[in-house]
Amino acid sequence: MSESILFWKEYIKLYCLEKEQTGLSIPNIVGSVRLNSSSKNYSISDFLTDVANENFEILISECPDINELVFGKFKNWDAPKNYYQHINSIYFSKSNFRNEILDLKSLAKELENQYYLRIENQTYSKENGSWVYLTLEDEQNHFTVNQRLKNL
Repeated sequence: MSESILFWKEYIKLYCLEKEQTGLSIPNIVGSVRLNSSSKNYSISDFLTDVANENFEILISECPDINELVFGKFKNWDAPKNYYQHINSIYFSKSNFRNEILDLKSLAKELENQYYLRIENQTYSKENGSWVYLTLEDEQNHFTVNQRLKNL
């Protein structure tokens, strides 16, 4: 398994399962992989392809705290899986997207339209309504994930 996949799997596990948060924004995931692996050009498309290839179950939902789409794990407050549209192991609500999502390519295009510049400008996190490089919590989470991966 590549270091980028190991990193985002552990990062999502830490943030979404252990800290019980809704999820991480796509700029946060892609930016965090770029910062913490040798995959310096990691993209939205790379992430979606990796998730599908790994059959890693993930839910894209709207996070009310930051008013952005986030990628997370199913929680007890989410609707049942059969409520959501899905592509492989990626679940989402049609209402979260302007255009119809038919496959990974159309999902990647929608997310790139919304978040590509955030990633290229290295604004990976949203804090107090503004996009920033990283939050202190992100940096602490990166440290925790990297420590765990060193101990594997």
